[in-house]
Amino acid sequence: MAGQQQILEGIRVLDFTQWLAGPQATRLMVDLGAEVIKVELPPRGEHSRHIRIVPKDGKDGATPSYFIMHNRGKKSLGVDVKTPQGQTLIKQLVKNVDVVFENFTPGIMASYGLSYDALSAINPALIMCSVSTYGQTGPYSRRIGNDLVALGVGGFLHMIGEPDDYPAYPGSAVGDHMAALNAFGAISAALFHRERTGEGQYIDLALVDCTYNAHDWALAAYSITDGQVDPQRGGNQRSGAFPYGSFKSKDGYIAIGLITEDHWVTLVKRMGREELLASPEFKTNRWRIQNADALRVMIEEWLQSLPSDEEAIRIMADELRLPVAPILSIGQFAENPHLRSRMIEKTPNPDYGELLLLKSPHKFSKTPPRIPGPASRLGQHNAELLRELGSYSDAQIRDLQEQGILVEDSKKDTP
Repeated sequence: MAGQQQILEGIRVLDFTQWLAGPQATRLMVDLGAEVIKVELPPRGEHSRHIRIVPKDGKDGATPSYFIMHNRGKKSLGVDVKTPQGQTLIKQLVKNVDVVFENFTPGIMASYGLSYDALSAINPALIMCSVSTYGQTGPYSRRIGNDLVALGVGGFLHMIGEPDDYPAYPGSAVGDHMAALNAFGAISAALFHRERTGEGQYIDLALVDCTYNAHDWALAAYSITDGQVDPQRGGNQRSGAFPYGSFKSKDGYIAIGLITEDHWVTLVKRMGREELLASPEFKTNRWRIQNADALRVMIEEWLQSLPSDEEAIRIMADELRLPVAPILSIGQFAENPHLRSRMIEKTPNPDYGELLLLKSPHKFSKTPPRIPGPASRLGQHNAELLRELGSYSDAQIRDLQEQGILVEDSKKDTP
């Protein structure tokens, strides 16, 4: 609504994060009105500025899509926090921020003199969130890692792919995404706690923890059966359920995820295979799993007998009210009118023209998220931030620039 104050308006975040888990979390915050100051180290700033998504033809002109997507609307502060002057600068700014967010390997912030203990002594109301691979404590805490490591250790890769083949990567950094959403929620909860009590606090999030937390029934099944059930990957089907996966159709593949016996009965009747309902046992998930290969053949024969996938989806999703869907590519999603209206916005970018960017998935009735602007150039807001939040004079700022403590890229074609 025009003129309505956004939920996180007035919240200021000092964001040391890089790559994806942290930047996505702060992207969700900036869309809700937070002022996010992206702290970037010299000489080149955040690593993902330099990832280029190269077109198939391999020609020049590839764009830093990774950085543009997750850092829009943030202010850039380029500062060498490895130096005493840079550390003093950060401590000065911390007096005027609500959240510090970092995803270095545990111990790095402390080596810069910027641990939670040091910063909270300056600002007791400060909330600090650290995201790492294994967490801040334990024998693995100093190991470096990333999304792939978290997916491997967290049991996620183990559950994807064919049972007798390599574990498969899901094609997106879902471990980072899960950590981002957990960080966003944890910081929001800490802000709510501070609103009630005035207390800041420290948040320790691990990619591995967030990944393992994404398993739904697996741990309970393992525990209840004293380890006799240790869930395994099921290929194109969800382990422990049928039909729940991808099926070959007339034009490609369709996702069918039947959850209840009523769902199964409804599909069987529409397929004209009433013989599959001859016994009450035939309705059970156990029987369907035991006979999955034969049932798959029947389902796919029926799907391929229909005029098109569009007709198959109309019958199952609209007529029968079953949980099914087409399996869309990224581009097909982007061009679908319903899906695009909810999650994609065409946004002007000074260097690349109009770009399609993700909207926030949070749909508030009174305080809708907004895409606030393009990603900043490295160090673009150095002077502004030091004047407003650190009370630095122009002469002091020039001195820091001359010493190389502040870094800035003035080239307009650099994201």
